[in-house]
Amino acid sequence: LELPAGFNPRTLALAQQLKQPQAADSVGAVLRLFHDQQYEYTLEPPLLGRDAVDDFLFGSKAGFCEHYAGAFVVLMRAMGIPARVVTGYQGGELNPVDGYLTVRQSDAHAWAEVWLAGSGWRRIDPTGAVAPERIRSNLAGALPSSGPFGLGPLIDLQHHPDSWLAQLRFGVGAMNNAWNQWVLDYNPDRQRSFLEELGGAFGNGRTLAGLSAIAVLLLWWRRRHASPVPDPLDRLYTEFCRLQARHGMARAPDEGPQHYATRLRGLAASAAQQAAREEFLMLYGALKYGRVAPDARPASLRTLQHLLSLCR
Repeated sequence: LELPAGFNPRTLALAQQLKQPQAADSVGAVLRLFHDQQYEYTLEPPLLGRDAVDDFLFGSKAGFCEHYAGAFVVLMRAMGIPARVVTGYQGGELNPVDGYLTVRQSDAHAWAEVWLAGSGWRRIDPTGAVAPERIRSNLAGALPSSGPFGLGPLIDLQHHPDSWLAQLRFGVGAMNNAWNQWVLDYNPDRQRSFLEELGGAFGNGRTLAGLSAIAVLLLWWRRRHASPVPDPLDRLYTEFCRLQARHGMARAPDEGPQHYATRLRGLAASAAQQAAREEFLMLYGALKYGRVAPDARPASLRTLQHLLSLCR
Protein backbone atom coordinates (compact mmCIF):
# COMPACT_ATOMS: atom_id res chain seq x y z
CA LEU A 1 0.00 0.00 0.00
CA GLU A 2 2.99 2.34 0.36
CA LEU A 3 3.38 5.37 -1.90
CA PRO A 4 6.11 8.03 -1.87
CA ALA A 5 4.91 11.22 -0.16
CA GLY A 6 4.55 14.43 -2.14
CA PHE A 7 4.38 12.89 -5.64
CA ASN A 8 1.68 12.64 -8.34
CA PRO A 9 -1.11 14.70 -6.72
CA ARG A 10 -3.36 14.54 -9.81
CA THR A 11 -3.14 10.74 -9.85
CA LEU A 12 -4.08 10.55 -6.17
CA ALA A 13 -7.10 12.77 -6.81
CA LEU A 14 -8.09 10.67 -9.83
CA ALA A 15 -7.94 7.52 -7.69
CA GLN A 16 -10.56 8.96 -5.33
CA GLN A 17 -12.81 9.81 -8.29
CA LEU A 18 -12.56 6.30 -9.73
CA LYS A 19 -12.78 4.42 -6.43
CA GLN A 20 -15.78 2.09 -6.11
CA PRO A 21 -17.27 0.37 -3.03
CA GLN A 22 -15.96 -2.99 -4.26
CA ALA A 23 -12.27 -3.48 -5.01
CA ALA A 24 -13.01 -5.51 -8.16
CA ASP A 25 -15.16 -2.63 -9.48
CA SER A 26 -12.30 -0.21 -8.82
CA VAL A 27 -10.01 -2.42 -10.90
CA GLY A 28 -12.55 -2.37 -13.73
CA ALA A 29 -12.84 1.43 -13.55
CA VAL A 30 -9.09 1.89 -14.08
CA LEU A 31 -9.01 -0.60 -16.94
CA ARG A 32 -11.89 1.23 -18.62
CA LEU A 33 -9.97 4.48 -18.22
CA PHE A 34 -7.02 3.01 -20.13
CA HIS A 35 -9.32 1.57 -22.79
CA ASP A 36 -11.61 4.57 -23.32
CA GLN A 37 -9.20 7.51 -23.11
CA GLN A 38 -7.15 6.60 -26.21
CA TYR A 39 -3.91 5.69 -24.52
CA GLU A 40 -1.17 4.48 -26.86
CA TYR A 41 1.25 1.54 -26.67
CA THR A 42 4.76 2.51 -27.81
CA LEU A 43 8.38 1.62 -27.08
CA GLU A 44 9.44 5.23 -27.63
CA PRO A 45 7.46 7.28 -25.09
CA PRO A 46 8.43 10.87 -24.24
CA LEU A 47 10.49 11.58 -21.13
CA LEU A 48 8.51 12.09 -17.94
CA GLY A 49 9.17 14.61 -15.18
CA ARG A 50 9.23 14.53 -11.40
CA ASP A 51 5.57 13.47 -11.14
CA ALA A 52 6.03 10.73 -13.71
CA VAL A 53 2.63 9.05 -13.25
CA ASP A 54 0.82 12.40 -13.52
CA ASP A 55 2.73 13.19 -16.71
CA PHE A 56 1.87 9.79 -18.15
CA LEU A 57 -1.84 9.68 -17.23
CA PHE A 58 -2.69 13.30 -18.02
CA GLY A 59 -0.01 14.28 -20.53
CA SER A 60 1.69 11.87 -22.88
CA LYS A 61 -0.81 8.97 -22.57
CA ALA A 62 1.82 6.89 -24.36
CA GLY A 63 4.06 4.16 -22.99
CA PHE A 64 4.84 0.47 -22.80
CA CYS A 65 3.89 -2.26 -20.35
CA GLU A 66 5.87 -0.88 -17.38
CA HIS A 67 4.16 2.51 -17.70
CA TYR A 68 0.70 0.94 -17.56
CA ALA A 69 1.55 -1.55 -14.80
CA GLY A 70 3.21 1.16 -12.70
CA ALA A 71 0.38 3.69 -13.12
CA PHE A 72 -2.20 1.00 -12.40
CA VAL A 73 -0.46 0.00 -9.16
CA VAL A 74 -0.19 3.63 -8.01
CA LEU A 75 -3.93 4.12 -8.59
CA MET A 76 -4.76 0.90 -6.76
CA ARG A 77 -2.63 1.78 -3.74
CA ALA A 78 -4.13 5.27 -3.66
CA MET A 79 -7.55 3.59 -3.41
CA GLY A 80 -6.34 1.46 -0.50
CA ILE A 81 -6.10 -1.73 -2.53
CA PRO A 82 -2.84 -3.70 -2.06
CA ALA A 83 -1.06 -3.95 -5.42
CA ARG A 84 2.37 -4.72 -6.85
CA VAL A 85 4.19 -4.70 -10.17
CA VAL A 86 5.34 -8.08 -11.53
CA THR A 87 7.99 -8.47 -14.22
CA GLY A 88 8.93 -11.49 -16.26
CA TYR A 89 8.24 -12.84 -19.74
CA GLN A 90 4.99 -13.18 -21.65
CA GLY A 91 4.79 -15.24 -24.79
CA GLY A 92 7.46 -17.11 -26.69
CA GLU A 93 7.57 -18.86 -30.03
CA LEU A 94 7.12 -22.60 -30.54
CA ASN A 95 9.23 -23.94 -33.40
CA PRO A 96 7.05 -26.52 -35.23
CA VAL A 97 10.14 -28.21 -36.69
CA ASP A 98 11.67 -29.45 -33.44
CA GLY A 99 9.14 -28.43 -30.79
CA TYR A 100 11.45 -26.08 -28.87
CA LEU A 101 10.11 -22.88 -27.32
CA THR A 102 12.18 -19.73 -27.86
CA VAL A 103 11.71 -16.90 -25.35
CA ARG A 104 13.41 -13.68 -26.44
CA GLN A 105 14.26 -10.47 -24.65
CA SER A 106 11.46 -8.84 -26.66
CA ASP A 107 9.05 -11.10 -24.72
CA ALA A 108 9.93 -9.29 -21.47
CA HIS A 109 6.75 -7.95 -19.92
CA ALA A 110 5.37 -6.19 -16.84
CA TRP A 111 1.91 -6.60 -15.35
CA ALA A 112 0.30 -6.19 -11.93
CA GLU A 113 -1.26 -8.14 -9.08
CA VAL A 114 -3.92 -6.89 -6.68
CA TRP A 115 -5.08 -8.38 -3.40
CA LEU A 116 -8.82 -9.04 -3.33
CA ALA A 117 -10.54 -10.20 -0.16
CA GLY A 118 -11.52 -13.84 -0.45
CA SER A 119 -9.43 -14.36 -3.60
CA GLY A 120 -5.89 -13.39 -2.65
CA TRP A 121 -3.47 -12.08 -5.24
CA ARG A 122 -5.09 -11.78 -8.66
CA ARG A 123 -3.21 -11.14 -11.91
CA ILE A 124 -4.25 -8.01 -13.81
CA ASP A 125 -2.57 -6.94 -17.06
CA PRO A 126 -3.40 -3.27 -17.77
CA THR A 127 -1.55 -3.43 -21.11
CA GLY A 128 -4.36 -5.66 -22.40
CA ALA A 129 -6.82 -2.76 -22.07
CA VAL A 130 -4.66 -0.64 -24.39
CA ALA A 131 -2.98 -3.12 -26.76
CA PRO A 132 -4.70 -6.54 -26.52
CA GLU A 133 -2.64 -7.76 -29.48
CA ARG A 134 0.48 -7.46 -27.25
CA ILE A 135 -1.08 -10.07 -24.94
CA ARG A 136 -2.64 -12.28 -27.62
CA SER A 137 0.43 -12.55 -29.81
CA ASN A 138 3.74 -10.82 -29.11
CA LEU A 139 5.53 -7.50 -29.24
CA ALA A 140 5.73 -7.52 -33.04
CA GLY A 141 1.95 -7.73 -33.29
CA ALA A 142 1.44 -4.64 -31.11
CA LEU A 143 3.71 -2.25 -32.99
CA PRO A 144 3.50 -0.85 -36.54
CA SER A 145 5.76 -2.27 -39.22
CA SER A 146 9.08 -0.49 -39.61
CA GLY A 147 12.39 -1.29 -41.17
CA PRO A 148 15.22 0.26 -43.17
CA PHE A 149 14.97 0.67 -46.93
CA GLY A 150 11.25 -0.08 -46.88
CA LEU A 151 11.74 -3.63 -45.53
CA GLY A 152 8.98 -3.33 -42.93
CA PRO A 153 6.55 -5.65 -44.79
CA LEU A 154 9.28 -8.25 -45.24
CA ILE A 155 10.14 -8.10 -41.55
CA ASP A 156 6.44 -8.45 -40.76
CA LEU A 157 6.23 -11.50 -43.02
CA GLN A 158 8.53 -13.54 -40.81
CA HIS A 159 6.06 -13.25 -37.92
CA HIS A 160 3.31 -15.05 -39.86
CA PRO A 161 3.89 -18.76 -39.11
CA ASP A 162 2.56 -19.94 -42.48
CA SER A 163 4.77 -17.66 -44.59
CA TRP A 164 7.77 -18.99 -46.51
CA LEU A 165 10.06 -16.66 -44.57
CA ALA A 166 8.83 -17.97 -41.22
CA GLN A 167 9.28 -21.57 -42.40
CA LEU A 168 12.84 -20.75 -43.46
CA ARG A 169 13.51 -19.13 -40.08
CA PHE A 170 12.06 -22.14 -38.24
CA GLY A 171 14.30 -24.48 -40.23
CA VAL A 172 17.44 -22.45 -39.51
CA GLY A 173 16.45 -22.20 -35.84
CA ALA A 174 15.96 -25.98 -35.60
CA MET A 175 19.40 -26.60 -37.14
CA ASN A 176 20.97 -24.12 -34.75
CA ASN A 177 19.23 -25.76 -31.80
CA ALA A 178 20.36 -29.22 -32.93
CA TRP A 179 23.94 -27.92 -33.19
CA ASN A 180 23.71 -26.51 -29.67
CA GLN A 181 22.20 -29.69 -28.22
CA TRP A 182 24.36 -32.28 -29.94
CA VAL A 183 27.65 -30.45 -30.48
CA LEU A 184 28.23 -27.39 -28.29
CA ASP A 185 26.55 -28.89 -25.21
CA TYR A 186 28.01 -32.33 -25.87
CA ASN A 187 31.50 -32.41 -24.31
CA PRO A 188 34.29 -34.63 -25.69
CA ASP A 189 33.90 -37.29 -23.01
CA ARG A 190 30.19 -37.67 -23.67
CA GLN A 191 30.74 -37.74 -27.43
CA ARG A 192 33.42 -40.41 -27.08
CA SER A 193 31.25 -42.50 -24.78
CA PHE A 194 28.30 -42.24 -27.19
CA LEU A 195 30.42 -43.30 -30.19
CA GLU A 196 31.95 -46.20 -28.26
CA GLU A 197 28.51 -47.42 -27.23
CA LEU A 198 27.23 -47.05 -30.78
CA GLY A 199 30.24 -48.84 -32.25
CA GLY A 200 29.94 -51.64 -29.70
CA ALA A 201 26.25 -52.11 -30.42
CA PHE A 202 26.85 -52.54 -34.15
CA GLY A 203 30.10 -54.45 -33.77
CA ASN A 204 28.71 -57.44 -31.95
CA GLY A 205 25.50 -59.39 -31.55
CA ARG A 206 23.50 -56.31 -30.61
CA THR A 207 23.29 -55.04 -34.18
CA LEU A 208 19.76 -56.36 -34.68
CA ALA A 209 18.59 -54.79 -31.43
CA GLY A 210 20.08 -51.44 -32.46
CA LEU A 211 18.38 -51.54 -35.85
CA SER A 212 15.08 -52.51 -34.21
CA ALA A 213 15.33 -49.57 -31.84
CA ILE A 214 15.95 -47.18 -34.73
CA ALA A 215 13.00 -48.63 -36.64
CA VAL A 216 10.73 -48.18 -33.60
CA LEU A 217 11.88 -44.57 -33.19
CA LEU A 218 11.26 -43.81 -36.86
CA LEU A 219 7.77 -45.34 -36.65
CA TRP A 220 6.99 -43.33 -33.52
CA TRP A 221 8.23 -40.13 -35.18
CA ARG A 222 6.10 -40.74 -38.26
CA ARG A 223 2.95 -41.38 -36.24
CA ARG A 224 3.60 -38.39 -33.98
CA HIS A 225 3.90 -36.03 -36.93
CA ALA A 226 1.14 -37.57 -39.04
CA SER A 227 -1.52 -35.07 -40.00
CA PRO A 228 -4.66 -35.69 -37.90
CA VAL A 229 -7.96 -36.21 -39.67
CA PRO A 230 -9.84 -32.91 -39.25
CA ASP A 231 -13.12 -33.04 -37.38
CA PRO A 232 -15.99 -32.20 -39.80
CA LEU A 233 -17.48 -29.74 -37.31
CA ASP A 234 -14.17 -27.88 -36.85
CA ARG A 235 -13.61 -27.92 -40.62
CA LEU A 236 -16.97 -26.24 -41.25
CA TYR A 237 -16.33 -23.65 -38.54
CA THR A 238 -12.87 -22.89 -39.92
CA GLU A 239 -14.37 -22.40 -43.40
CA PHE A 240 -17.09 -20.14 -41.94
CA CYS A 241 -14.50 -17.97 -40.13
CA ARG A 242 -12.31 -17.81 -43.24
CA LEU A 243 -15.32 -16.65 -45.27
CA GLN A 244 -16.16 -13.87 -42.78
CA ALA A 245 -12.52 -12.78 -42.70
CA ARG A 246 -12.67 -12.25 -46.46
CA HIS A 247 -15.57 -9.88 -45.79
CA GLY A 248 -13.40 -7.92 -43.35
CA MET A 249 -14.67 -9.44 -40.09
CA ALA A 250 -12.02 -11.90 -38.89
CA ARG A 251 -12.65 -13.79 -35.65
CA ALA A 252 -10.34 -12.94 -32.76
CA PRO A 253 -8.38 -15.91 -31.30
CA ASP A 254 -10.23 -15.65 -27.97
CA GLU A 255 -13.69 -14.94 -29.42
CA GLY A 256 -16.48 -17.45 -28.90
CA PRO A 257 -19.34 -18.10 -31.34
CA GLN A 258 -21.93 -16.05 -29.43
CA HIS A 259 -19.75 -12.94 -29.23
CA TYR A 260 -18.72 -13.44 -32.86
CA ALA A 261 -22.38 -13.59 -33.90
CA THR A 262 -23.06 -10.30 -32.10
CA ARG A 263 -20.17 -8.60 -33.85
CA LEU A 264 -21.15 -9.98 -37.27
CA ARG A 265 -24.47 -8.14 -37.04
CA GLY A 266 -22.54 -5.01 -37.98
CA LEU A 267 -21.44 -6.57 -41.27
CA ALA A 268 -23.41 -5.48 -44.32
CA ALA A 269 -25.46 -8.41 -45.60
CA SER A 270 -28.92 -9.39 -46.77
CA ALA A 271 -31.49 -10.50 -44.22
CA ALA A 272 -31.12 -14.10 -45.43
CA GLN A 273 -27.35 -14.03 -45.07
CA GLN A 274 -27.52 -12.49 -41.60
CA ALA A 275 -30.05 -15.09 -40.46
CA ALA A 276 -27.90 -17.89 -41.89
CA ARG A 277 -24.82 -16.59 -40.04
CA GLU A 278 -26.60 -16.41 -36.69
CA GLU A 279 -28.24 -19.82 -37.13
CA PHE A 280 -24.88 -21.33 -38.16
CA LEU A 281 -23.11 -20.02 -35.06
CA MET A 282 -25.98 -21.01 -32.74
CA LEU A 283 -26.01 -24.57 -34.11
CA TYR A 284 -22.22 -24.78 -34.04
CA GLY A 285 -22.16 -23.69 -30.39
CA ALA A 286 -24.73 -26.34 -29.49
CA LEU A 287 -22.78 -29.09 -31.30
CA LYS A 288 -19.39 -28.01 -29.95
CA TYR A 289 -20.25 -27.18 -26.36
CA GLY A 290 -23.72 -28.57 -25.72
CA ARG A 291 -25.17 -32.04 -25.42
CA VAL A 292 -26.38 -33.36 -28.77
CA ALA A 293 -27.46 -36.94 -29.31
CA PRO A 294 -24.92 -38.83 -31.48
CA ASP A 295 -27.61 -39.92 -33.94
CA ALA A 296 -28.58 -36.27 -34.51
CA ARG A 297 -25.06 -35.13 -35.32
CA PRO A 298 -24.96 -36.16 -39.05
CA ALA A 299 -28.16 -34.25 -39.82
CA SER A 300 -26.87 -31.22 -37.90
CA LEU A 301 -23.65 -31.26 -39.89
CA ARG A 302 -25.62 -31.30 -43.13
CA THR A 303 -27.61 -28.33 -41.85
CA LEU A 304 -24.38 -26.50 -41.08
CA GLN A 305 -23.12 -27.25 -44.60
CA HIS A 306 -26.32 -25.80 -46.06
CA LEU A 307 -26.15 -22.68 -43.86
CA LEU A 308 -22.54 -22.19 -44.86
CA SER A 309 -23.52 -22.10 -48.51
CA LEU A 310 -26.07 -19.36 -47.70
CA CYS A 311 -23.40 -17.25 -45.98
CA ARG A 312 -21.22 -16.93 -49.07
